[in-house]
Amino acid sequence: MWLLITAHPDDESMFFIPTLRNLINCNSSNQKDTQSDSNTIQLLCLSNGDYRDVSDGPIRTKETYKACSIIGIQNDSSTSAAVTVLNDDRMKDGPNEVWSSDLIANFILEHIRKAVPSMLDDSITKPDKKHDYILSGPKDKKMQQSWCYMDHKKRTQSSKAKSKQPNIVQTIDINLLTFDKGGVSNHPNHIDVFKGVQYLLNEKCIVETCKSSEQHIAKLRLYQEKSNNNTVIELNVSVHTLRTISNPLHKYFLWIFVDIIPYTFTWLFKIIVYLVYFLLGGLLWGKKGSSPQIQQFSGIRSITSGKDSHQQYRITEPILVWRAMAAHYSQFVWYRRLSVMFSRYTYINDLEKINPIYIQDDNEDDDSILSLPPVVAIKEEESSPDFLLSPLQMNALREAVLPTGLHHRPWKRIYSLVRDGDSFVAFRKQLEHWHGSQGHQSSILVVKTTTGELIGGYASIPIVPLASSLGSAAGSCLFRFNTKDYNDTEKIVEVYGKSFTATKKIVFDATRCIIAFGGGDDSDGIDEGFGLCLDDNFARGTTARCSAFQNDSLVFNQDGIFDVLDIEIWGFVFGSIG
Repeated sequence: MWLLITAHPDDESMFFIPTLRNLINCNSSNQKDTQSDSNTIQLLCLSNGDYRDVSDGPIRTKETYKACSIIGIQNDSSTSAAVTVLNDDRMKDGPNEVWSSDLIANFILEHIRKAVPSMLDDSITKPDKKHDYILSGPKDKKMQQSWCYMDHKKRTQSSKAKSKQPNIVQTIDINLLTFDKGGVSNHPNHIDVFKGVQYLLNEKCIVETCKSSEQHIAKLRLYQEKSNNNTVIELNVSVHTLRTISNPLHKYFLWIFVDIIPYTFTWLFKIIVYLVYFLLGGLLWGKKGSSPQIQQFSGIRSITSGKDSHQQYRITEPILVWRAMAAHYSQFVWYRRLSVMFSRYTYINDLEKINPIYIQDDNEDDDSILSLPPVVAIKEEESSPDFLLSPLQMNALREAVLPTGLHHRPWKRIYSLVRDGDSFVAFRKQLEHWHGSQGHQSSILVVKTTTGELIGGYASIPIVPLASSLGSAAGSCLFRFNTKDYNDTEKIVEVYGKSFTATKKIVFDATRCIIAFGGGDDSDGIDEGFGLCLDDNFARGTTARCSAFQNDSLVFNQDGIFDVLDIEIWGFVFGSIG
Protein backbone atom coordinates (compact mmCIF):
# COMPACT_ATOMS: atom_id res chain seq x y z
CA MET A 1 0.00 0.00 0.00
CA TRP A 2 1.15 3.52 -0.84
CA LEU A 3 -0.24 6.41 1.20
CA LEU A 4 0.34 9.93 -0.11
CA ILE A 5 0.13 12.48 2.72
CA THR A 6 -0.37 16.10 1.63
CA ALA A 7 -1.21 19.38 3.33
CA HIS A 8 -3.75 20.92 0.94
CA PRO A 9 -6.11 19.97 -1.85
CA ASP A 10 -4.24 20.31 -5.18
CA ASP A 11 -0.86 19.26 -3.71
CA GLU A 12 -1.28 15.83 -5.26
CA SER A 13 -1.80 17.38 -8.72
CA MET A 14 0.84 20.10 -8.43
CA PHE A 15 3.74 17.91 -7.33
CA PHE A 16 3.17 14.14 -7.14
CA ILE A 17 1.57 13.02 -10.42
CA PRO A 18 4.75 11.50 -11.96
CA THR A 19 5.08 9.21 -8.94
CA LEU A 20 1.38 8.41 -8.74
CA ARG A 21 1.04 7.58 -12.43
CA ASN A 22 4.03 5.22 -12.40
CA LEU A 23 2.71 3.47 -9.29
CA ILE A 24 -0.76 3.16 -10.82
CA ASN A 25 0.69 1.69 -14.02
CA CYS A 26 2.76 -0.82 -12.03
CA ASN A 27 -0.20 -1.81 -9.87
CA SER A 28 -2.47 -2.22 -12.89
CA SER A 29 -0.16 -4.83 -14.41
CA ASN A 30 0.48 -6.58 -11.09
CA GLN A 31 -3.16 -6.82 -10.05
CA LYS A 32 -4.08 -8.63 -13.24
CA ASP A 33 -2.16 -11.59 -11.89
CA THR A 34 -2.55 -11.24 -8.13
CA GLN A 35 -6.02 -9.66 -7.92
CA SER A 36 -4.90 -8.21 -4.61
CA ASP A 37 -5.79 -4.82 -3.17
CA SER A 38 -2.68 -4.73 -0.97
CA ASN A 39 -0.89 -2.51 -3.53
CA THR A 40 -3.51 0.22 -3.46
CA ILE A 41 -2.69 3.92 -3.59
CA GLN A 42 -4.46 6.24 -1.18
CA LEU A 43 -4.41 9.96 -0.45
CA LEU A 44 -4.65 11.55 2.99
CA CYS A 45 -4.99 15.33 2.77
CA LEU A 46 -4.65 16.94 6.21
CA SER A 47 -6.68 20.09 5.54
CA ASN A 48 -9.54 21.09 3.28
CA GLY A 49 -7.90 24.31 2.06
CA ASP A 50 -10.28 26.83 3.63
CA TYR A 51 -7.55 29.48 4.06
CA ARG A 52 -9.41 32.31 2.29
CA ASP A 53 -12.92 31.42 3.42
CA VAL A 54 -14.63 28.61 5.31
CA SER A 55 -16.93 28.00 2.34
CA ASP A 56 -13.90 27.00 0.24
CA GLY A 57 -13.47 23.79 2.24
CA PRO A 58 -16.32 21.73 0.74
CA ILE A 59 -15.57 23.09 -2.74
CA ARG A 60 -11.90 22.14 -2.63
CA THR A 61 -12.75 18.75 -1.15
CA LYS A 62 -14.93 17.92 -4.15
CA GLU A 63 -12.24 19.23 -6.47
CA THR A 64 -9.74 16.84 -4.88
CA TYR A 65 -12.07 13.90 -5.43
CA LYS A 66 -12.46 14.81 -9.11
CA ALA A 67 -8.73 15.41 -9.64
CA CYS A 68 -7.84 12.06 -8.06
CA SER A 69 -10.33 10.35 -10.33
CA ILE A 70 -8.54 11.87 -13.33
CA ILE A 71 -5.16 10.76 -11.98
CA GLY A 72 -6.45 7.24 -11.37
CA ILE A 73 -7.10 7.19 -7.62
CA GLN A 74 -10.74 6.36 -7.01
CA ASN A 75 -12.74 5.44 -3.94
CA ASP A 76 -13.81 1.83 -3.74
CA SER A 77 -16.63 1.38 -1.25
CA SER A 78 -15.88 -2.33 -1.01
CA THR A 79 -12.46 -1.78 0.56
CA SER A 80 -11.32 1.54 1.94
CA ALA A 81 -11.45 5.24 1.18
CA ALA A 82 -8.74 5.99 -1.39
CA VAL A 83 -9.24 9.74 -0.94
CA THR A 84 -9.56 11.24 2.53
CA VAL A 85 -9.68 14.98 3.17
CA LEU A 86 -9.61 16.08 6.80
CA ASN A 87 -11.30 19.12 8.27
CA ASP A 88 -9.91 19.68 11.77
CA ASP A 89 -9.71 23.01 13.57
CA ARG A 90 -6.28 22.06 14.91
CA MET A 91 -4.87 21.87 11.36
CA LYS A 92 -6.20 24.85 9.45
CA ASP A 93 -4.75 25.87 6.11
CA GLY A 94 -2.47 28.89 6.34
CA PRO A 95 1.21 29.89 6.34
CA ASN A 96 0.91 31.19 9.91
CA GLU A 97 -0.69 28.02 11.25
CA VAL A 98 1.38 25.51 13.24
CA TRP A 99 0.51 21.83 12.95
CA SER A 100 1.45 19.49 15.77
CA SER A 101 3.71 16.60 14.73
CA ASP A 102 2.05 14.32 17.28
CA LEU A 103 -1.42 15.19 15.93
CA ILE A 104 -0.34 14.51 12.35
CA ALA A 105 1.17 11.17 13.37
CA ASN A 106 -2.06 10.19 15.13
CA PHE A 107 -4.18 11.04 12.08
CA ILE A 108 -1.90 8.92 9.90
CA LEU A 109 -2.12 6.04 12.36
CA GLU A 110 -5.90 6.31 12.39
CA HIS A 111 -6.04 6.23 8.62
CA ILE A 112 -3.71 3.22 8.43
CA ARG A 113 -5.73 1.42 11.09
CA LYS A 114 -8.89 1.77 9.04
CA ALA A 115 -7.23 0.79 5.77
CA VAL A 116 -5.61 -2.42 7.04
CA PRO A 117 -8.73 -4.69 7.15
CA SER A 118 -9.08 -4.45 3.35
CA MET A 119 -5.55 -5.88 2.98
CA LEU A 120 -5.93 -8.91 5.25
CA ASP A 121 -5.70 -12.47 3.98
CA ASP A 122 -8.97 -14.37 3.80
CA SER A 123 -7.67 -16.74 6.47
CA ILE A 124 -7.69 -13.94 9.02
CA THR A 125 -11.00 -12.99 10.56
CA LYS A 126 -11.97 -9.66 9.11
CA PRO A 127 -14.18 -7.11 10.80
CA ASP A 128 -17.53 -6.19 9.38
CA LYS A 129 -16.79 -4.29 6.16
CA LYS A 130 -20.33 -3.10 5.51
CA HIS A 131 -19.48 0.51 5.99
CA ASP A 132 -19.74 3.76 4.10
CA TYR A 133 -16.71 5.91 3.38
CA ILE A 134 -17.19 9.56 2.67
CA LEU A 135 -14.64 12.04 1.45
CA SER A 136 -13.90 13.38 4.92
CA GLY A 137 -12.78 9.91 6.02
CA PRO A 138 -14.17 6.55 7.17
CA LYS A 139 -16.24 6.72 10.33
CA ASP A 140 -17.57 3.22 10.89
CA LYS A 141 -17.56 2.65 14.66
CA LYS A 142 -17.46 -1.12 14.32
CA MET A 143 -14.38 -0.89 12.17
CA GLN A 144 -12.72 1.56 14.53
CA GLN A 145 -13.03 -0.96 17.35
CA SER A 146 -11.65 -3.91 15.36
CA TRP A 147 -7.93 -3.14 15.10
CA CYS A 148 -6.01 -0.91 17.51
CA TYR A 149 -2.54 0.61 17.40
CA MET A 150 -0.14 -1.13 19.78
CA ASP A 151 1.81 1.59 21.57
CA HIS A 152 5.19 -0.12 22.06
CA LYS A 153 6.26 2.46 24.65
CA LYS A 154 3.30 1.73 26.91
CA ARG A 155 3.58 -1.98 26.21
CA THR A 156 7.19 -2.16 27.34
CA GLN A 157 6.20 -0.56 30.63
CA SER A 158 3.59 -3.20 31.34
CA SER A 159 4.77 -6.31 33.16
CA LYS A 160 1.65 -8.10 31.99
CA ALA A 161 2.50 -7.38 28.37
CA LYS A 162 6.01 -8.73 28.80
CA SER A 163 4.72 -12.17 29.68
CA LYS A 164 2.69 -12.42 26.50
CA GLN A 165 4.36 -12.73 23.11
CA PRO A 166 2.34 -11.25 20.21
CA ASN A 167 0.99 -13.67 17.63
CA ILE A 168 1.89 -11.97 14.32
CA VAL A 169 -0.55 -13.37 11.78
CA GLN A 170 0.37 -11.23 8.79
CA THR A 171 2.98 -8.71 7.67
CA ILE A 172 2.01 -5.83 5.38
CA ASP A 173 4.27 -3.30 3.64
CA ILE A 174 3.15 0.33 3.84
CA ASN A 175 4.92 3.12 1.96
CA LEU A 176 4.32 6.69 3.10
CA LEU A 177 4.90 9.39 0.49
CA THR A 178 5.13 13.08 1.41
CA PHE A 179 7.20 16.28 1.17
CA ASP A 180 10.80 16.53 2.31
CA LYS A 181 12.14 18.95 4.94
CA GLY A 182 12.05 21.79 2.40
CA GLY A 183 8.34 21.32 1.80
CA VAL A 184 8.84 21.36 -2.03
CA SER A 185 7.49 24.93 -2.18
CA ASN A 186 8.78 25.97 1.28
CA HIS A 187 5.20 26.24 2.57
CA PRO A 188 5.14 25.94 6.41
CA ASN A 189 2.23 23.47 6.29
CA HIS A 190 4.19 21.22 3.92
CA ILE A 191 7.17 21.30 6.26
CA ASP A 192 4.94 20.46 9.24
CA VAL A 193 3.61 17.43 7.33
CA PHE A 194 7.18 16.19 6.83
CA LYS A 195 7.92 16.68 10.52
CA GLY A 196 4.75 14.81 11.44
CA VAL A 197 5.64 11.84 9.24
CA GLN A 198 9.19 11.87 10.60
CA TYR A 199 7.77 11.96 14.13
CA LEU A 200 5.61 8.92 13.31
CA LEU A 201 8.64 7.06 11.98
CA ASN A 202 10.85 7.75 15.00
CA GLU A 203 8.34 7.99 17.87
CA LYS A 204 5.46 5.66 17.00
CA CYS A 205 7.29 2.86 15.21
CA ILE A 206 9.39 0.02 16.53
CA VAL A 207 12.81 0.13 14.84
CA GLU A 208 14.49 -3.23 14.30
CA THR A 209 17.53 -4.41 12.36
CA CYS A 210 17.08 -6.84 9.49
CA LYS A 211 19.61 -9.65 10.04
CA SER A 212 20.05 -10.42 6.34
CA SER A 213 20.60 -6.85 5.06
CA GLU A 214 21.55 -5.12 8.34
CA GLN A 215 19.15 -2.33 7.45
CA HIS A 216 16.92 -0.62 10.00
CA ILE A 217 13.22 -1.32 9.55
CA ALA A 218 10.39 0.68 11.12
CA LYS A 219 7.36 -1.35 12.16
CA LEU A 220 3.88 -0.67 13.45
CA ARG A 221 1.74 -3.26 15.16
CA LEU A 222 -2.04 -3.46 15.28
CA TYR A 223 -3.85 -5.85 17.58
CA GLN A 224 -7.38 -7.20 17.39
CA GLU A 225 -9.34 -5.66 20.22
CA LYS A 226 -11.56 -8.65 20.99
CA SER A 227 -8.93 -11.29 20.34
CA ASN A 228 -8.06 -13.61 23.23
CA ASN A 229 -4.90 -14.93 21.53
CA ASN A 230 -3.23 -11.54 21.15
CA THR A 231 -3.56 -11.48 17.35
CA VAL A 232 -1.23 -8.89 15.84
CA ILE A 233 -0.70 -7.49 12.35
CA GLU A 234 2.79 -6.15 11.68
CA LEU A 235 3.26 -3.25 9.26
CA ASN A 236 6.65 -2.55 7.68
CA VAL A 237 6.72 1.23 7.26
CA SER A 238 8.84 2.99 4.64
CA VAL A 239 8.88 6.77 4.21
CA HIS A 240 9.64 8.36 0.84
CA THR A 241 9.97 12.13 0.43
CA LEU A 242 9.76 14.27 -2.69
CA ARG A 243 13.00 16.19 -3.16
CA THR A 244 12.70 19.97 -3.07
CA ILE A 245 14.14 21.95 -5.98
CA SER A 246 15.07 25.20 -4.28
CA ASN A 247 16.50 26.93 -7.35
CA PRO A 248 13.59 28.48 -9.33
CA LEU A 249 15.64 28.55 -12.55
CA HIS A 250 16.29 24.83 -12.31
CA LYS A 251 12.71 24.14 -11.27
CA TYR A 252 11.09 25.90 -14.24
CA PHE A 253 13.78 26.23 -16.94
CA LEU A 254 17.21 24.66 -16.55
CA TRP A 255 15.83 21.17 -15.89
CA ILE A 256 14.97 20.98 -19.59
CA PHE A 257 18.68 21.17 -20.45
CA VAL A 258 19.64 18.78 -17.66
CA ASP A 259 16.94 16.11 -18.13
CA ILE A 260 15.17 16.50 -21.47
CA ILE A 261 17.80 17.56 -24.00
CA PRO A 262 20.39 14.88 -23.04
CA TYR A 263 17.68 12.23 -23.26
CA THR A 264 16.59 13.60 -26.66
CA PHE A 265 20.12 13.37 -28.07
CA THR A 266 20.53 9.89 -26.62
CA TRP A 267 17.20 8.88 -28.13
CA LEU A 268 18.17 10.24 -31.59
CA PHE A 269 21.52 8.46 -31.40
CA LYS A 270 19.86 5.14 -30.56
CA ILE A 271 17.38 5.65 -33.39
CA ILE A 272 20.27 6.04 -35.80
CA VAL A 273 21.96 2.93 -34.36
CA TYR A 274 18.66 1.09 -34.64
CA LEU A 275 18.29 2.01 -38.33
CA VAL A 276 21.91 1.11 -39.09
CA TYR A 277 21.39 -2.25 -37.45
CA PHE A 278 18.42 -3.08 -39.66
CA LEU A 279 20.05 -1.77 -42.82
CA LEU A 280 23.39 -3.48 -42.23
CA GLY A 281 23.56 -5.64 -39.14
CA GLY A 282 20.24 -7.40 -39.72
CA LEU A 283 21.25 -8.37 -43.25
CA LEU A 284 24.78 -9.45 -42.31
CA TRP A 285 24.18 -11.31 -39.07
CA GLY A 286 20.45 -11.95 -39.08
CA LYS A 287 20.30 -12.49 -35.35
CA LYS A 288 16.85 -12.19 -33.89
CA GLY A 289 16.18 -10.53 -30.59
CA SER A 290 19.56 -8.81 -30.43
CA SER A 291 18.43 -5.39 -31.67
CA PRO A 292 19.33 -2.38 -29.50
CA GLN A 293 16.68 -1.31 -27.07
CA ILE A 294 15.45 2.29 -26.95
CA GLN A 295 14.74 3.25 -23.35
CA GLN A 296 11.60 5.28 -22.88
CA PHE A 297 11.62 8.60 -21.01
CA SER A 298 8.73 7.51 -18.80
CA GLY A 299 9.23 5.00 -16.01
CA ILE A 300 11.08 4.45 -12.73
CA ARG A 301 14.84 4.73 -12.46
CA SER A 302 17.36 4.27 -9.67
CA ILE A 303 19.78 7.19 -9.71
CA THR A 304 23.14 6.83 -7.97
CA SER A 305 25.73 9.60 -7.87
CA GLY A 306 28.40 9.20 -5.20
CA LYS A 307 26.64 8.89 -1.86
CA ASP A 308 23.39 10.19 -3.36
CA SER A 309 20.94 7.44 -4.22
CA HIS A 310 17.26 7.94 -4.99
CA GLN A 311 14.38 6.81 -7.17
CA GLN A 312 13.30 8.94 -10.13
CA TYR A 313 9.76 8.75 -11.51
CA ARG A 314 9.16 10.15 -15.01
CA ILE A 315 6.09 10.66 -17.16
CA THR A 316 5.23 12.40 -20.44
CA GLU A 317 1.60 13.24 -19.69
CA PRO A 318 1.43 17.04 -19.34
CA ILE A 319 -2.16 17.05 -20.58
CA LEU A 320 -3.19 14.73 -17.75
CA VAL A 321 -1.46 17.00 -15.21
CA TRP A 322 -3.26 19.98 -16.75
CA ARG A 323 -6.63 18.20 -16.49
CA ALA A 324 -5.99 17.23 -12.87
CA MET A 325 -5.04 20.79 -11.92
CA ALA A 326 -7.98 22.16 -13.92
CA ALA A 327 -10.24 20.02 -11.73
CA HIS A 328 -9.12 22.34 -8.91
CA TYR A 329 -10.84 25.15 -10.78
CA SER A 330 -11.05 27.45 -7.75
CA GLN A 331 -7.23 27.42 -7.53
CA PHE A 332 -6.29 27.19 -11.21
CA VAL A 333 -5.12 30.79 -11.57
CA TRP A 334 -2.62 32.05 -14.15
CA TYR A 335 0.59 31.33 -12.23
CA ARG A 336 -0.50 27.76 -11.51
CA ARG A 337 -1.21 27.31 -15.22
CA LEU A 338 2.33 28.44 -15.99
CA SER A 339 3.64 26.12 -13.27
CA VAL A 340 1.93 23.11 -14.84
CA MET A 341 3.43 23.97 -18.21
CA PHE A 342 7.03 24.52 -17.13
CA SER A 343 7.54 22.92 -13.72
CA ARG A 344 9.85 19.91 -13.45
CA TYR A 345 7.30 18.32 -11.09
CA THR A 346 4.98 17.92 -14.08
CA TYR A 347 7.37 15.41 -15.61
CA ILE A 348 9.86 14.20 -12.99
CA ASN A 349 9.79 13.32 -9.29
CA ASP A 350 12.89 12.46 -7.26
CA LEU A 351 12.08 10.38 -4.17
CA GLU A 352 14.43 9.80 -1.26
CA LYS A 353 13.90 7.17 1.41
CA ILE A 354 14.07 8.35 5.03
CA ASN A 355 15.76 5.91 7.38
CA PRO A 356 14.43 5.56 10.93
CA ILE A 357 16.67 6.40 13.86
CA TYR A 358 17.90 3.25 15.54
CA ILE A 359 19.37 3.18 19.04
CA GLN A 360 21.39 0.05 19.63
CA ASP A 361 21.38 -1.60 23.03
CA ASP A 362 23.25 -4.85 23.51
CA ASN A 363 20.97 -5.88 26.39
CA GLU A 364 17.66 -5.16 24.73
CA ASP A 365 15.08 -7.76 23.81
CA ASP A 366 11.78 -7.45 21.96
CA ASP A 367 9.76 -6.49 25.03
CA SER A 368 12.21 -4.60 27.22
CA ILE A 369 12.60 -0.88 27.69
CA LEU A 370 15.44 0.59 25.64
CA SER A 371 18.07 1.74 28.12
CA LEU A 372 19.95 4.76 26.79
CA PRO A 373 23.67 5.22 27.39
CA PRO A 374 24.72 8.30 29.39
CA VAL A 375 24.64 11.65 27.63
CA VAL A 376 27.94 12.40 25.90
CA ALA A 377 29.04 16.00 26.49
CA ILE A 378 31.85 17.27 24.22
CA LYS A 379 34.92 17.88 26.37
CA GLU A 380 36.42 21.35 26.58
CA GLU A 381 39.79 22.71 27.60
CA GLU A 382 40.87 22.17 31.19
CA SER A 383 40.67 25.92 31.82
CA SER A 384 36.98 26.01 30.88
CA PRO A 385 34.45 26.33 33.72
CA ASP A 386 32.56 23.27 34.90
CA PHE A 387 29.19 22.44 33.38
CA LEU A 388 26.13 23.63 35.26
CA LEU A 389 24.46 20.26 34.80
CA SER A 390 25.67 17.03 36.33
CA PRO A 391 25.62 13.83 34.22
CA LEU A 392 22.57 12.64 36.14
CA GLN A 393 20.74 15.90 35.42
CA MET A 394 21.66 15.68 31.72
CA ASN A 395 20.28 12.15 31.50
CA ALA A 396 17.07 13.18 33.27
CA LEU A 397 16.65 16.20 31.02
CA ARG A 398 17.14 14.10 27.89
CA GLU A 399 14.47 11.61 28.91
CA ALA A 400 12.01 14.26 30.07
CA VAL A 401 12.42 16.92 27.39
CA LEU A 402 14.15 15.86 24.17
CA PRO A 403 12.42 14.18 21.22
CA THR A 404 13.63 10.68 20.38
CA GLY A 405 15.60 11.93 17.38
CA LEU A 406 17.99 13.79 19.73
CA HIS A 407 18.41 11.07 22.36
CA HIS A 408 21.61 9.68 20.89
CA ARG A 409 23.18 13.00 19.88
CA PRO A 410 26.24 14.29 21.77
CA TRP A 411 25.78 17.60 23.60
CA LYS A 412 27.98 20.62 22.99
CA ARG A 413 28.08 23.74 25.14
CA ILE A 414 27.61 26.54 22.61
CA TYR A 415 27.67 29.42 25.07
CA SER A 416 28.61 29.97 28.70
CA LEU A 417 28.20 33.28 30.51
CA VAL A 418 31.24 32.62 32.71
CA ARG A 419 33.37 31.40 29.80
CA ASP A 420 32.29 33.79 27.02
CA GLY A 421 31.25 36.95 28.85
CA ASP A 422 28.00 38.93 28.93
CA SER A 423 28.26 40.65 25.52
CA PHE A 424 24.89 40.24 23.84
CA VAL A 425 26.48 40.88 20.42
CA ALA A 426 29.02 38.10 20.95
CA PHE A 427 26.26 35.79 22.21
CA ARG A 428 24.23 36.47 19.09
CA LYS A 429 27.14 35.78 16.74
CA GLN A 430 27.99 32.48 18.46
CA LEU A 431 24.43 31.20 18.20
CA GLU A 432 23.98 32.41 14.62
CA HIS A 433 27.10 30.49 13.64
CA TRP A 434 25.88 27.36 15.42
CA HIS A 435 22.28 27.50 14.13
CA GLY A 436 23.57 28.15 10.63
CA SER A 437 25.02 24.63 10.54
CA GLN A 438 22.78 21.90 9.12
CA GLY A 439 20.63 20.22 11.74
CA HIS A 440 21.56 22.64 14.52
CA GLN A 441 18.07 23.96 15.18
CA SER A 442 17.12 22.80 18.68
CA SER A 443 18.94 23.89 21.84
CA ILE A 444 18.64 23.94 25.62
CA LEU A 445 18.91 27.07 27.76
CA VAL A 446 20.05 26.49 31.36
CA VAL A 447 20.04 29.31 33.95
CA LYS A 448 21.55 29.18 37.40
CA THR A 449 20.27 31.85 39.77
CA THR A 450 22.19 33.45 42.60
CA THR A 451 20.08 31.42 45.02
CA GLY A 452 21.29 28.16 43.44
CA GLU A 453 18.15 27.27 41.47
CA LEU A 454 18.50 25.65 38.02
CA ILE A 455 15.79 26.53 35.50
CA GLY A 456 15.61 26.75 31.73
CA GLY A 457 13.86 25.85 28.51
CA TYR A 458 14.12 23.61 25.47
CA ALA A 459 13.77 25.51 22.17
CA SER A 460 12.65 23.47 19.17
CA ILE A 461 13.68 26.35 16.86
CA PRO A 462 16.81 28.51 16.86
CA ILE A 463 16.87 30.89 19.83
CA VAL A 464 18.50 33.44 17.53
CA PRO A 465 16.27 33.36 14.43
CA LEU A 466 17.79 32.97 10.97
CA ALA A 467 16.34 33.76 7.56
CA SER A 468 16.52 30.04 6.74
CA SER A 469 14.91 28.90 9.99
CA LEU A 470 11.93 26.57 9.50
CA GLY A 471 9.30 25.17 11.83
CA SER A 472 7.68 26.50 14.96
CA ALA A 473 8.21 26.70 18.70
CA ALA A 474 5.27 24.34 19.30
CA GLY A 475 7.58 21.59 20.62
CA SER A 476 9.39 23.86 23.09
CA CYS A 477 9.00 23.56 26.87
CA LEU A 478 10.23 24.94 30.20
CA PHE A 479 11.78 23.06 33.11
CA ARG A 480 13.26 23.40 36.54
CA PHE A 481 15.40 21.05 38.58
CA ASN A 482 14.41 20.04 42.08
CA THR A 483 16.85 21.18 44.74
CA LYS A 484 16.65 17.89 46.62
CA ASP A 485 18.87 14.98 45.64
CA TYR A 486 16.87 12.32 43.81
CA ASN A 487 17.93 9.19 41.93
CA ASP A 488 14.57 8.87 40.15
CA THR A 489 14.80 10.77 36.83
CA GLU A 490 11.12 11.68 36.98
CA LYS A 491 11.69 13.59 40.23
CA ILE A 492 14.94 15.28 39.21
CA VAL A 493 13.34 17.64 36.72
CA GLU A 494 9.85 19.14 36.37
CA VAL A 495 8.72 19.92 32.81
CA TYR A 496 6.08 22.44 31.73
CA GLY A 497 4.39 22.67 28.35
CA LYS A 498 5.60 19.36 26.89
CA SER A 499 2.48 19.05 24.72
CA PHE A 500 2.50 20.79 21.35
CA THR A 501 0.87 24.24 21.44
CA ALA A 502 0.73 26.54 18.44
CA THR A 503 0.79 29.70 20.58
CA LYS A 504 4.29 29.13 21.99
CA LYS A 505 6.90 31.70 21.05
CA ILE A 506 10.64 32.13 21.43
CA VAL A 507 11.31 35.89 21.58
CA PHE A 508 14.71 37.29 20.67
CA ASP A 509 14.95 41.10 20.82
CA ALA A 510 18.44 42.29 19.88
CA THR A 511 17.54 45.93 20.54
CA ARG A 512 16.43 45.39 24.13
CA CYS A 513 18.77 42.41 24.68
CA ILE A 514 15.93 40.06 25.63
CA ILE A 515 15.45 36.30 25.30
CA ALA A 516 12.07 34.97 26.35
CA PHE A 517 9.82 31.90 26.25
CA GLY A 518 6.16 32.90 26.10
CA GLY A 519 3.03 33.09 24.01
CA GLY A 520 -0.64 32.35 24.46
CA ASP A 521 -3.45 34.77 25.13
CA ASP A 522 -4.82 36.32 28.27
CA SER A 523 -8.48 35.57 27.58
CA ASP A 524 -8.72 33.32 30.63
CA GLY A 525 -6.69 35.63 32.86
CA ILE A 526 -3.91 33.06 33.37
CA ASP A 527 -1.02 34.88 31.71
CA GLU A 528 1.05 37.09 33.96
CA GLY A 529 4.03 37.48 31.63
CA PHE A 530 6.71 35.41 29.95
CA GLY A 531 7.25 31.89 31.23
CA LEU A 532 10.97 32.70 31.28
CA CYS A 533 12.71 35.92 30.30
CA LEU A 534 16.35 37.06 30.43
CA ASP A 535 17.23 40.74 30.04
CA ASP A 536 19.70 43.45 31.07
CA ASN A 537 22.65 41.66 29.39
CA PHE A 538 21.92 38.45 31.28
CA ALA A 539 22.19 40.14 34.68
CA ARG A 540 18.66 39.24 35.79
CA GLY A 541 15.50 37.55 34.63
CA THR A 542 11.82 37.02 35.33
CA THR A 543 9.45 34.07 35.32
CA ALA A 544 5.66 34.09 35.54
CA ARG A 545 2.56 32.05 34.83
CA CYS A 546 2.13 31.48 31.09
CA SER A 547 -0.79 29.68 29.46
CA ALA A 548 1.23 28.49 26.45
CA PHE A 549 3.66 26.55 28.66
CA GLN A 550 1.16 25.84 31.47
CA ASN A 551 3.70 26.82 34.08
CA ASP A 552 3.81 28.67 37.35
CA SER A 553 6.82 30.72 38.37
CA LEU A 554 9.99 28.64 37.92
CA VAL A 555 11.63 30.18 41.00
CA PHE A 556 10.33 30.18 44.55
CA ASN A 557 10.35 33.88 45.37
CA GLN A 558 6.95 35.55 45.10
CA ASP A 559 7.63 38.22 42.47
CA GLY A 560 9.34 35.84 40.00
CA ILE A 561 12.38 38.10 39.63
CA PHE A 562 15.82 36.50 39.97
CA ASP A 563 19.48 37.44 39.56
CA VAL A 564 21.55 35.38 37.14
CA LEU A 565 24.73 33.63 38.26
CA ASP A 566 25.49 31.72 35.04
CA ILE A 567 23.87 30.76 31.74
CA GLU A 568 24.57 27.90 29.34
CA ILE A 569 23.24 27.12 25.85
CA TRP A 570 23.54 23.48 24.79
CA GLY A 571 23.26 22.23 21.22
CA PHE A 572 23.26 18.76 19.68
CA VAL A 573 25.97 17.46 17.39
CA PHE A 574 25.06 15.93 14.03
CA GLY A 575 27.64 14.00 12.03
CA SER A 576 31.21 13.57 13.15
CA ILE A 577 32.27 15.13 16.44
CA GLY A 578 35.71 16.12 15.24
